[in-house]
Order: sequence, then C-alpha cells, then structure tokens
Amino acid sequence: MRGMDERLDILTPDGTPAGRTRTKAEVHRDGDWHRSVHVWIVASDATLLLQLRAARKENHPSLWDVSAAGHVAAGESVVDAAVRELREELGLRVDAAELRHVTTLTEECVLNEGTYIDRELHEIFLLRRDVDPESLVLQAEEVDAVKLVTLVEFARMTSRRDPLLVPHWEEYELIAREVCRT
Repeated sequence: MRGMDERLDILTPDGTPAGRTRTKAEVHRDGDWHRSVHVWIVASDATLLLQLRAARKENHPSLWDVSAAGHVAAGESVVDAAVRELREELGLRVDAAELRHVTTLTEECVLNEGTYIDRELHEIFLLRRDVDPESLVLQAEEVDAVKLVTLVEFARMTSRRDPLLVPHWEEYELIAREVCRT
C-alpha cells in the first residue's frame, strides 16, 4: 500500500516534467502539478462502474467517482499506473493493451479549508469489460462500494450536478459522449 510518503513527479502547468519529485503530502500541501489516472470501466451494455470513495479519504470522502483512479508514482508510466490502480482498488487484473487512452484533462481544487491543494493532469482511460461488482475485491482504504449505472442514470446524475458525485463535471460529460460514440 502506498501512502503520503509516496513520491510523485512534479510537472509544470502544461504537463512538462519539472525534473524533480516530492512526496504526495508535500505535493498536496503546496499545490504542485502532478499526474493521475482515471479508468472508466464500461460494460457491453454501456453501463458504467462507479466507486464510492472510502469514508476516511482526505479528499472527497463518501462520494461516487470514476471506476478506479490514483496518482502516477515517480518514474511510472500512465498505463502502468492505470493497470496498478485497477488491481489495487478493485482486484481487477488487466493487460495494458485493453486500456484505451481518451484524453488528458487538467483540474484544480482546494479542499479542507485550504490545507489540501490538488492540481492534477488526469489521464483518462476506458476499459471495455463486463464485470460483476460482487466479484471485485475492494481496497478498504480507498473504496467502500461499487455499483453499475446506466448511461441514462449517469447523465441524470451529472446534469443535475449530483452532490453525491466527486465534481469532475467536464470529465463526466466527456465520458458520456465517448461511451455513446463507441
């Protein structure tokens, strides 16, 4: 398990490596730009797997979010990070070739009365796979539950900016369009 002493590559706002690393705690304390992965699992019937973030998470606890997500460790590729996060958070083993990179989005937010500054470049991936939520092995520190939602239900949640979702509004619109297109 990785923690706040995990090292991350620091980036410039345009995503260029700055040539140094810092701990995750330092990065979020000071608001350094860094990279993360977001993996969306889409079933053959176009349902999406959402995860309920663990109640003890420092950022966005007990909110519904992308299927699996996490930081890209220093020196790690984004694809390797996506494969690792799926395994760690959901117990799901995938081959890197199964992942399709959709785009990169930037997102900034300040949480916890200014003590948690998150400036991330989200590498967005799609994984086309039918999964049984009951068969997944959830990482207790990260995920409290998972559920499948239809595109209609997901669109309803995002259009009303449901307060039970992590506020990744631009990403949600993008994913809904992408799933409809493919």
